[in-house]
Amino acid sequence: MELFTISLPHASQDDIAALTDLLQQELGDLHKQPNGVEFDQLLTEQMALITCRGLMPGFQLAGQGQDVWNKAARALAEYILSMKEKSLIRSFITKETHYDEREQSKIEEYCLQLLNGTDDIGAAEARRRRKGKVMRVLRRYLEEHTDLNLEGFIRFRLVKYMNELREVVDYAIDEYVLERQYQEFIGLLKYFVFIQETKIPLAHLMHRGGHEFTLLNEQMQPLEPKHVVDGMIVEMLDYDMEMEDMIVSTLINVSPQNIIIHTREPDSQVIKTIQQIFESRVHVCIYCSACQPQASEALQTQDSYT
Repeated sequence: MELFTISLPHASQDDIAALTDLLQQELGDLHKQPNGVEFDQLLTEQMALITCRGLMPGFQLAGQGQDVWNKAARALAEYILSMKEKSLIRSFITKETHYDEREQSKIEEYCLQLLNGTDDIGAAEARRRRKGKVMRVLRRYLEEHTDLNLEGFIRFRLVKYMNELREVVDYAIDEYVLERQYQEFIGLLKYFVFIQETKIPLAHLMHRGGHEFTLLNEQMQPLEPKHVVDGMIVEMLDYDMEMEDMIVSTLINVSPQNIIIHTREPDSQVIKTIQQIFESRVHVCIYCSACQPQASEALQTQDSYT
């Protein structure tokens, strides 16, 4: 008794072997048993067919059919996620962009991070959710049909799954564009820093946490923030400037030879940005006495750097 036949257009040997193995693993307790199922393969230049049959006369569709549909759907869902998902993502990226191979690979990395999360638990849960969504559609289809063209099924039946992938790709493209613009902007600021002559020997950036900063000169006197750097920076920074933007703009304006950042949050984004722009001029201090709000203690730290 033929239970279902899966068609794989233009499938590679790896694709065929992977799907067959997954089906046999899921249906292992029924495979080749007297009352179980068996698999046949038919290969042509353009199509691979994998057929699952119930072994007669003992196989009973009424009693064993639901188990077969569930396990076959699980195997097919795993195959789609493990063997097809990346190529589907890449096809969306190719259609939506004109970037080169390296840039497309970067966008693909963003997509996989968005789909799978950043930790093992989150990745497993996200993948389990997508697999369950695909399994449910597959199971309903197998209950009613014996022929399954996998490429057509993915394209026309897995609408919600494909829309999710497409939305992830669109978001990843936007993130990539923003990141590229950010890096171009950082590069321009680095150029400004490079061509400027230094104006003061040392600046202390006191980071109180969060968005609280105090900028001091080498005498530990406050430096007033300025929004305009010889008419150049104002065109690139928003007029509604955040504190971080003001700090970066002021540092470029005063052009210190060395910058000591006193912070308990060395991995915060603004600290990383300053390090990117000023590179070797920046020294990050975490534990010295100047990290405390008392200016008198900070003076002792200045002596150790000069």
